[in-house]
Amino acid sequence: MEESATLDCVIIGAGPAGLAAGINLQRFLRDIRIIDAGASRATLIPRTFNYPGFGEGISGNALLEQLRAQLQANGGWVMPGRVARIERTEDDLFNVVTESEILRSRTVLLATGVVDVDPEIEGFQAVKQEGLIHYCPICDGFEFTNERIGVIAREEHGVDEAIFIKRFSADLTLIDIEDGAYLNKVSMERLAHSDIALVQGKVSAMYTDESKRIHLRMDDGTEHSFAAIYCALGTEVRSELGTNMGALRNPQGYLVVNPHMQTGIEGLYAAGDITNHLSQITVATGQASIAATAIHNRLQGR
Repeated sequence: MEESATLDCVIIGAGPAGLAAGINLQRFLRDIRIIDAGASRATLIPRTFNYPGFGEGISGNALLEQLRAQLQANGGWVMPGRVARIERTEDDLFNVVTESEILRSRTVLLATGVVDVDPEIEGFQAVKQEGLIHYCPICDGFEFTNERIGVIAREEHGVDEAIFIKRFSADLTLIDIEDGAYLNKVSMERLAHSDIALVQGKVSAMYTDESKRIHLRMDDGTEHSFAAIYCALGTEVRSELGTNMGALRNPQGYLVVNPHMQTGIEGLYAAGDITNHLSQITVATGQASIAATAIHNRLQGR
């Protein structure tokens, strides 16, 4: 396994946060590497209309392509690969261990994001591949104003999300796939107060029709159809590379960072969905710019 010369920064993850940080650091004339396993959550976005400057909308893949092109125009590139672990050296640097080499770096930026938790429902993944499952009502709730919306839930977070989405449509249904195990009196009162319908029971299948309307078939044979489905089962935060070094997480599992996006480990930074639940591309790229500037300032004189 090869060991490289000392870098200024290794960025792990090439979603919007990682690429934005890379662009900024390249423009600071820093010697960096970006490593990406090819699993950016942004690739699942069929079209977003809330990213500034793209009033006609842009797909996640198209946005990533533009960011990669901008990175390349500034002299950077993305290395395909997977990071096994990060080690602290005796001289307070980092060894970033990949499948094929060890990268020695003064700083590390984690931009590994999160993974959405999906239900085990027959047909769900096929509907998802059509771009018809949604996870971020902040991002695209506006597009379904006054449409019939369903929210798949199995914990209190789903109730919170349904109430948030109610702003966009009066025709809203919470689809409880846990048979009410988490729905206490307060939760039921909140749903009733917001006039949110409740469907309970096992969903045996999900499919779409020619008009792209989404149908849910219940175990009892009843069916429900929606113009949009939001999955509110939460996320799994890809924070292991940081926590294995001792970086702290908050109760929701996100890495704790200071205003400069540094974790509790000196020289270890994080940006994007790994640090907060907003799941906004604008937030991710903004955090990346903050982190890149902090890293550059930290290395002044080098």
